[in-house]
Amino acid sequence: MIDLQQSKIKVDLSGIPQTSLLILYGRAKVSKEHGSLFNDDKALELVERLDYDFSTEKAITDYLLFASAARAMQFDNKVKEYITKHPLASVVNLGAGFETEFYRIDNGKIRWYDLDLPGLIEIRKRLLPETDRSTCIAKSFLDPGWCKDVNTQNGLLIIACGLLRYFDEAKVLQLFFLLADHFPGCEVVFDIESKSSSDADGGGYGAGWSNDEPEKRDAMLAERFKSFKNAWKAIPQSLKDKVLSTLTTATKPSGTEWVDIETWWNELNAQEKSKTMHEFGASLGITCKWALDDANEMIKWDNRIKVVEQFSMFRNIPRDPSLSTSIRQFMDYTDENGRMKIIHLRI
Repeated sequence: MIDLQQSKIKVDLSGIPQTSLLILYGRAKVSKEHGSLFNDDKALELVERLDYDFSTEKAITDYLLFASAARAMQFDNKVKEYITKHPLASVVNLGAGFETEFYRIDNGKIRWYDLDLPGLIEIRKRLLPETDRSTCIAKSFLDPGWCKDVNTQNGLLIIACGLLRYFDEAKVLQLFFLLADHFPGCEVVFDIESKSSSDADGGGYGAGWSNDEPEKRDAMLAERFKSFKNAWKAIPQSLKDKVLSTLTTATKPSGTEWVDIETWWNELNAQEKSKTMHEFGASLGITCKWALDDANEMIKWDNRIKVVEQFSMFRNIPRDPSLSTSIRQFMDYTDENGRMKIIHLRI
């Protein structure tokens, strides 16, 4: 997992743990390019310290990378809100990956727990050593054993940033039953996509390519394809081959050069373009297994679950002119259609 002979820390992750690198890269990229909106010095530091080829992450469109930072902004606000009321509280970060939120919001008093699978925690502890108030837990979030590792004396907030979409409803139910049984009175913050979002209807991730608004749909598709150009040039040939092998359109690009992709794309209709973007996303590991339209649906699971708040992903985040057109369109259209939400519960 780690090459001790290298000055940088070598990582070799696959599956869901690998998505933590995408999220890290997104925060670092936005911090570097739009520091007035979001600043994460630790993310920038970690990207430099990792011996890892980020070409796959660079293949993700700008507005999806921005979404990683926007989500972090919303989680930061929620954690700050909670620790203002409970300054000695414990915060558990489920599926922590390479998240650096503790360094962005620390009030000097809280207890912080980063929980993830053992292989990832091994790397994390070398990058971000534990302190007297920040602890790593090398377990699955579905393993009830971790519940004994957390100090709950002064309040408990549990966060799951970019995690639950990768698990089916049965596993999500298992998690919330576990939390209700072990931590009555705790609060939980997570993000989720709507059932009508990307992977549920075959459209692009979180954007909702709606046929009800064809002009906006076509503009977003055009912007996404434009932003895909630099990403395509950056990814290795093996990944290009993988991406093209997933296509189910009647026609295929004649080659893997950008001119081949562009010529083929221009021959597709809007429905085919939307489906193609979904397939591109799936081939890069951007898939959704659980979605939710309204947090109140969760009350039916267990009457111990109470909804504190739910709101759109980009609420109160400035549509700064420095952001690309595709990012600003993505923010507006996603919020207008309720495609991605932050949900705050009390159990």
